[in-house]
Amino acid sequence: MKNNNKLWNGNFLLLCFSNFFMFTSFYMLLPTLPVFLVEHLDGTERQVGLIIAFFTTAQIFARPLAGKWLDEIGRKKVFLYARIAFFVLMFLYLNIPGLLLFFLLRLIHGFSFGIATTASGTMAADVVPSERRAEGMGYYGAFVSLALVIGPSLGVWIMNSGNFNVLFIFCCVLGGISAFLGNLIKVDDHTQKNGGDQKRSLMEKLVEPKVIHICIVSVMIVSVYGGIVSFISLYAKELKMVEASGYFFAVYSCVLLVIRPLTGKISDKYGASFVIYPGMLLCIVGTFVLSQSNTLTIFLLSAFLISLGLGSIQPSLQALVIDAVPSERRGAAIATYLMSVDLGIAGGAFVLGTIANYIGYSGMFLSSSLFVFVGLLVYGLYQLRQVKMRKEEFLQDTKNSSAL
Repeated sequence: MKNNNKLWNGNFLLLCFSNFFMFTSFYMLLPTLPVFLVEHLDGTERQVGLIIAFFTTAQIFARPLAGKWLDEIGRKKVFLYARIAFFVLMFLYLNIPGLLLFFLLRLIHGFSFGIATTASGTMAADVVPSERRAEGMGYYGAFVSLALVIGPSLGVWIMNSGNFNVLFIFCCVLGGISAFLGNLIKVDDHTQKNGGDQKRSLMEKLVEPKVIHICIVSVMIVSVYGGIVSFISLYAKELKMVEASGYFFAVYSCVLLVIRPLTGKISDKYGASFVIYPGMLLCIVGTFVLSQSNTLTIFLLSAFLISLGLGSIQPSLQALVIDAVPSERRGAAIATYLMSVDLGIAGGAFVLGTIANYIGYSGMFLSSSLFVFVGLLVYGLYQLRQVKMRKEEFLQDTKNSSAL
């Protein structure tokens, strides 16, 4: 692949649109599958929760394997096979006979989705110019945000206008378009050569140790989002603003769509810390405002602030992950990072849910700011460590030059 500074090249556009269609298909099913389970398969509320649990669990287990395969087998093959699997599995939702097969399908579908998203994230890192990495990852993420804006509403509209088979067929078509566009992408495979990866332990092949500190920061930050996704509707109901949760996500998604590319560009120009520190402070302020909400205006202001913070942080963290490893280890690095996002959402929902049982939703959202504060401390320590390492490298280079 040619190394130039052009961001909007054909490969990047194809990848972004391929991802957009796959994520739109995914987001169309989020609000509609629970209804399908209850109305057509006679499922219970507890089983509705298992829909997300099965899918997310499979996704988490798929990440490290996907990273290993991407680095050893090659980007394009893994990417395309996962996209095709995602497309084919959509057909199986049509006339599915019972609950057991439904949950098995969700498990397999989650596994394919985990591989597909890890592959696309790794390929995005490959096709984006290194000088514009955070900006590029910001635009890449913006296409996912656009799918989040469109997908759920489109899914509910089709469900209410026709029947579930129409919905599943439409999702199949989007999955097929995603696979077709993905097949057109031309990338260089940065695979391991000459047994360079043989000295690594199995755990090191699956998880990239160099990005652990960044991923701890990611877990802390994303846990806030996990709490919001799980409990914002219940909090809005408690505040007697039932429809406010829909407005919250509308504001959140629109801000995310705009802010990711802008802060990515700033990060590339001035450094990741220039964006990450203010982003964390915005998250802390946003969660405080959310915990004190008593009007719709304040409620939506919190959505704006939190989205501004998270949207600023995530592209820069992802760029740091990519820059921390050589190209042939990007698959494992991206997989490790995305696994931290999954764990942050799931862990945040669980821990904050437990807290809510004792101090209520307002106290829970206030306490979520502590997660961000911990992330702030970990990131600060990480930066101090990086400065120390660069100083030692400089002194060593100076010493070597003097010896010559």
